[in-house]
Amino acid sequence: MGEASKIVSVLFRFMQLVSASIVAGILGTYLHYVSQAHAHKSGRVVYAISIAGIAIFFSLVLMAPLRYSFFAFPFDFAMFVLWIVAFGLLVNLVGTGGCHSNWYWSNWGYYWGRWYRTVPVSAVTQVQVGTGACGRWRAAVAWSFIGAFFWLFSTALGIYVVTRSWSRNSDGNHTTEVKRREESHMASGVAPNNPHENINRTGAVTQDQESAAGLGTSVQNQQVVSCSQCGTANRLGSQFCSHCGSQQQPSTSMV
Repeated sequence: MGEASKIVSVLFRFMQLVSASIVAGILGTYLHYVSQAHAHKSGRVVYAISIAGIAIFFSLVLMAPLRYSFFAFPFDFAMFVLWIVAFGLLVNLVGTGGCHSNWYWSNWGYYWGRWYRTVPVSAVTQVQVGTGACGRWRAAVAWSFIGAFFWLFSTALGIYVVTRSWSRNSDGNHTTEVKRREESHMASGVAPNNPHENINRTGAVTQDQESAAGLGTSVQNQQVVSCSQCGTANRLGSQFCSHCGSQQQPSTSMV
C-alpha cells in the first residue's frame, strides 16, 4: 500500500462526498418545496436522495487512507450499482423530453419555482413554469452519474491494492519458510544450497558407505590356502600354491 495509492484513494473519496452532497442538496431542496405544498413525493427522487445520504456517510468513514478502506471494495461496487440505478430512475422521470417533458414543468419546475403558492397545479401551464430550474435538475442527474463512477474507481483501486498485498504476503511467507528450512539444516550440520543437491549428496555418501562396508567384508573373509608340498600360504582365496601349483582346499580364517 504505497503513498500514491493512499493519495488517489483520498481523492476518490472526496469526489464521492462532493457528488453526493450536490445531489442531496438539490433533491433535498425540491422535496422541501413539495412538503410545503403538501404534495406527493416522487419515490424515485426519494430513492436517489437516500443513496446520496448513504454515500455522504460512508465516503467520510472511508476517506482515511487506512487498510480497511481498501478492503471495502465490495461495498464500493455495491454503491456504484446503487448510484447507476438512481441515475436511471431520475432520467426516466423526464424521458427523452428533458426539461420540456410534462413531468418537469408540472412537478419539478412547478415546485421549484414555488408556483404552488399562487397557482394550483391543475391550472399551471408549461409557458408559465418555463425551464428556469432546468440547470439544477441536470446538475442532480449529472452528479449522480459522476459519483457512481468514482465509487467504481475506488472498487478498482481496492482490488489492485488488496491483490498486490496478498501477493507480497505470499512471497514473504515462502521466503520465511525457505530460511527456516535452511536454518534447520544448518543446525543439523547440513547446509544444502538446493534440496536436489541434498538428495544427491546423501545418495553419494550412502554409496560410499556401502562400498566401504563391502571392502571390509571382503578383507575379513580373505582365505588362507596352505600348500602341503611347499608349505607356502597364499592369501586372497587363491586355490593354487604359487610354488608348486597343486590345487588345495582353502581353509577360511578371520584376519
